[in-house]
This record gives sequence, structure tokens and C-alpha cells, in this order.
Amino acid sequence: MSNRWTLLTLGAALLLTTAIVPALNHRLQAAVNRRRATVAQVPGKVSVPNCSVKLIHEVILSAERPGILGSLDVVEGDQVAEGRLLAKIKDEVPLATLAIAAKEAESDVDIRFSEKAYDVARVEWEKAEEANRRQKNTVPEVEVRRAKLASDKAQLEIEKARHMHEVNGLKKQEAEVQVKTCRIEAPFDGFVTKVYLSRGAPVRQGDPVVELLDISRLKIEGFVPLAQAIQLKPGLPVRVEVSVKLDGADRNLLGELEGTLKFVDRRVNTADNKVRVWAEVRNPPDWLRAGLQAEMQIPVAEPEKGAE
Repeated sequence: MSNRWTLLTLGAALLLTTAIVPALNHRLQAAVNRRRATVAQVPGKVSVPNCSVKLIHEVILSAERPGILGSLDVVEGDQVAEGRLLAKIKDEVPLATLAIAAKEAESDVDIRFSEKAYDVARVEWEKAEEANRRQKNTVPEVEVRRAKLASDKAQLEIEKARHMHEVNGLKKQEAEVQVKTCRIEAPFDGFVTKVYLSRGAPVRQGDPVVELLDISRLKIEGFVPLAQAIQLKPGLPVRVEVSVKLDGADRNLLGELEGTLKFVDRRVNTADNKVRVWAEVRNPPDWLRAGLQAEMQIPVAEPEKGAE
């Protein structure tokens, strides 16, 4: 009786599960479809308010070596091109070292002398060998071996001279690098915003000398909800409206710019479920300033009709 009751109970449970599981699956699928529709039902553009205008390239140029600042060729406010000399540490000693290294590198006297010495030593050994072939023991065996050793040594001296010639060439390159470490050059086209030292000032390695900003390109950074962020990808065009608030009044529109979306973060801010994005805009007239606020409009593909 007990076994029969157990079988009946298990059968009823199986029938109930068979009936419930399809219903649950249907509800889960409906929920997923509603979620997809919610995400897709975004207008043809994503608006990103309260964006910040920030710099892409900014750098504080430092001294690579200690010394005395011999020249300073810029002042605050200068616009400089990439590669321009901004400042230089006194380089008389490195230049003298380079001159010596250059002389040593261009000389091949040791190679030529070693080659001639080898020719003489080889001929002496060959003559001793030839004499013994004509008349055995004309030259004692020990003398032949000494002649052979002298020939081998002279040949190795050629290799040594060539090796030292290559080393001298590398020393010249090292001296050239040492001279370059005295120079502080602009790594990109930019705007000098701060000069930290004056000509004649002592400089330690790593001391800041010049601050340089690239104001030709700026980034517009903001945050978008995750549901919209999944529609964005780098390369999309953006339209940027830049505004400023003056004397407590409403924000005034300064202008509009076109740009390109460059970055969509792979992380989500757990506090508000938003994703950081930023776009790059060019600033040809140089009127855009870091620190201003802006709003981005990013066009996205329209949702397909009939999506469920």
C-alpha cells in the first residue's frame, strides 16, 4: 500500500512539473523580449548631457640629466611645433666626449696594422713549413710551432681590432645619446602654459622645466546609461554643443563641433549603472577650452520595426 501511494505521489509531481515548466519558460522568454524591446526603443540618437571638455595630450617636460640650464627658448603662451628645441642643459662636456668618440670610431689603423702583421707572420710560418718539406728538420719543430702560433695570434689580433672598431662605433652612438639628453624638445605641436625655471638655474634629473598642452584636439567626456551604451561603438560620429555659465545666468551656447566617438568603457559604474564614453573633436580656431561643459548627440541605428 505504501509503495503504491509513493508511486501515485511521484506521478502527480511529474505531471505538475510538466505543466509548470513550459509556462515558466514562456514567461521568462516574454521578459527577455520586453527587455530587448526596452533597450531597442531608443530614438535615433543618444544624448549625453553634462559632458566635460578635457585635454588629450598634456605633458610636463623634465630634465633627463642634472646640470645647468644653458638656454630657454620659450615663454608662456608660445605655440610650438613638434621637435622644436624648448630648453637645453649646458652640453660642453658631452660634446667633447662625442668628439673624442667620433675620432676613435672613424680610425681603422689597428685593423690595417693587424692585417699586415698577420701577412708577415703567415709568410714566416709558411716558409718554415716549405723548408722542412724540402729538407727535413731544416727548421727545428719548436721553431715551426712558434711561427704557427705567431701567425694564429696575428690573425686573432685582426678580429680583436675589428671588434674594438665596432665598440668605438657604439661608444660614439652612446655619446650622441648623451648629448641629446641635454635637449628638451616638444613631443607634439602644442601650447606652452608654464615655464618652471630660468636660464642659468641648476637642474636635477627629473626637475620640471616646461608644461606643454595640445589644444588642437580635445576630448568630450560623459556618462550614458548602460541600456544606451550597448548601442555605441568607437567610430560613430558625434555632434557637440559647448556652453558656458556666466555670472549665475543660464548657460549660453558657445558653438557646435563635429567629432568622433573614440572610447566606450567596458566597465559599469555600479553606483548609477552608467558607462563612461568620450569623443575627440578638433579645435581649429582654438576657442574651445578645457573645463567647459558640453552635450553630445550620438546618432545610432533606428530599432527594427516589429521588434518584440
